[in-house]
Formats: sequence, C-alpha cells, structure tokens
Amino acid sequence: MMKARVLYIDDEVDLLELAASFFEEENLPIETCSDFNQALNLIRNNHFDVIISDAKMPTGSGHELFALIKKENLFHGKSILVTGHLEESEQEVNYDLIIYKPIQFQDLIDTVKRMLEI
Repeated sequence: MMKARVLYIDDEVDLLELAASFFEEENLPIETCSDFNQALNLIRNNHFDVIISDAKMPTGSGHELFALIKKENLFHGKSILVTGHLEESEQEVNYDLIIYKPIQFQDLIDTVKRMLEI
C-alpha cells in the first residue's frame, strides 16, 4: 500500500521546517514548498492526498491555488486552508477544512490522520 502524501505550502520557511519535523515524527510523509508556482508545479507532477496551504503568500494565495487546481482537475484529495482570518473571496472555494492561526501542529496532524483515515 502506498503511503499517503501531504503537501504543505507556506511562505514562512521556519514554519514549514517545524511542520515537517512534526509530521516526520508521526511517520507521515510530507513535502513542503514556500512558493505558489513551485506548489503548482509539484501538484501538476505528483499525487498528493492532502494539501495544506497558507491563505496569504507573496506569490499567490491559497485560495487562488485551490481554485486553480480544482478548475484544472489536478487534485482530488483533501484541502486545508490555513489563515489568520477569512476574507470574503476565500469563502467561494469549498475547502475540506479551514484552520485558523496560530496552528497547533499536533491538532493538524490528528486532523490529517482523520482525513486519511489512518
């Protein structure tokens, strides 16, 4: 059986490194990236079961990313938007879950495990 794959996108590299260490401790494979276009490229060329994206990034928003990958039919897994506060425009896309900052990584991992049913 293939292991579930998680992609975490955030422009705060320190946060990604911390998230990766938490996920790896739980034996959950995670890939991270800090750039909108890099994320899009990864999604186009790989299979992910869960995508976690920060709402606000300098190169493009999580909202735009989820709207684009759904429109292009690139992703059929679970989507989590991480935000400080929800903008009106962000409510248009149906995410599986919206998590508000500050993030508790153990809660995030537990949520991902529930989504993956592991």
